[in-house]
Amino acid sequence: MSTQQIIVIKVGTDVLKNVLAFSIIARQIAELKKMGYGVILVTSGGVIAGSDYVTFLGGNPKQYHKCILASIGASSLLEHWGKALMLDRLVPAQCYFTYGNLRFKGEKESIRSRLRLLAFDQFAVPLVNENDIVSGVEIEKMKKGLGDNDRLARIVSCLVQAGHVLFATEKGAVYTDNPDKNKNAERVARIDAKKGFRLPGQTSGPSKNGSGGMQSKINQAAICARKGMHSGIIGLHDPVRFMNGEDVGTLVCM
Repeated sequence: MSTQQIIVIKVGTDVLKNVLAFSIIARQIAELKKMGYGVILVTSGGVIAGSDYVTFLGGNPKQYHKCILASIGASSLLEHWGKALMLDRLVPAQCYFTYGNLRFKGEKESIRSRLRLLAFDQFAVPLVNENDIVSGVEIEKMKKGLGDNDRLARIVSCLVQAGHVLFATEKGAVYTDNPDKNKNAERVARIDAKKGFRLPGQTSGPSKNGSGGMQSKINQAAICARKGMHSGIIGLHDPVRFMNGEDVGTLVCM
């Protein structure tokens, strides 16, 4: 299978606060695989899941480092994806690694080849996240507002030489202003990856539950587009429609 047929889908923390989001994305993945695409899923949500677990048990999540919360929430996150994907006779294949693994040629090639293989598997959907308990690089980036696994999605896309990268968001697109506060905010249908795009101050910060925010997604999508990938910022229901060329979300292109 051609790597140009690989789609990397990144799903953020804000999206996954809605339990229905798991089944919606799972259905989209199933449809894309039926269309002949290989799919790799980069998922956030471990920290929030861990926080919910600790709260449920009567503890205070604020007393835990985010790396620890991510490790506590990992099983819950995997369970949610497992239940959602099983509805379409698919199963998540856990692929957690650190950025350090990618510095060693042997490990890097192993990760690359196995992700490519799993992407086109009849039943498996590679579920990618950073091994936070070992590294925690992404969490440190999150604290600085530099990405809620947005950067990881870009790195994975480049690693496997994906043809497409989609950032699934709660808003479903980039807007000229915060649509929750400004009813006149307009959807930005297309962003020139060479020129970039800077959001107004009120919409460029971290997302409600994640840390990357829309600006991070724009930046990472633009890098991917400059490397020749078909890049977009879309809504939960939009991956298939976007891949079919419909005017949904925001296309980031050259």
